[in-house]
Amino acid sequence: MIEFRKARFSEAKMIAKIHTKTFKNSFLTSLGRSFLKTYYEACIKSKETICLCAIENNKGIVGFCFGTLSSKGFSKRLILNNFFPFVIQFTRIFFSKPKAIIRLIKNLDKGNDTEDDGIYAELVSIGVLKENKGLGIGKNMLSKFEKNVRSNNVNKICLTTDAEKNNYVLKFYKSMGYEIFYEFTTHPNRKMYKLFKKNI
Repeated sequence: MIEFRKARFSEAKMIAKIHTKTFKNSFLTSLGRSFLKTYYEACIKSKETICLCAIENNKGIVGFCFGTLSSKGFSKRLILNNFFPFVIQFTRIFFSKPKAIIRLIKNLDKGNDTEDDGIYAELVSIGVLKENKGLGIGKNMLSKFEKNVRSNNVNKICLTTDAEKNNYVLKFYKSMGYEIFYEFTTHPNRKMYKLFKKNI
């Protein structure tokens, strides 16, 4: 049986581990599990985030869903509000993967369309362990995330996802009512879609 609840600060390490398994080729994964732990700790602490996890009785956490109620400038605020933990991580990355710092800075803002005012909630990350996929866990977490957003009087959600070789994920989001708003390219040359769901 799967239970859905708010993620706890002490669970950030496990969530980072699941992130690593779920998004093996993502940029954030390449920054290392230590960075991911710091990132998710910051998210769980933030008052403007919704942080959910899926718990299976005999396995513990098998999925997670993180987002913010205020997309515009969220990443910058998260870093500034957790300045010293992130400085430690950035210093470590600078000496091991200096080019990654440049990419991270250039990609702090997701998309730059003139019609995009950034005034909406954002689904930042959602992942389910491979062995637990196909059980409706992702759909349930996303529905609960949307319910939390509605309860905070926000009626629009965005998310970003890869535009290429990503049919399964795009099909999932479209089945949940999300539509492509625009395409953009992140550094160095990764094509992305920004998706929206309005009137949630």
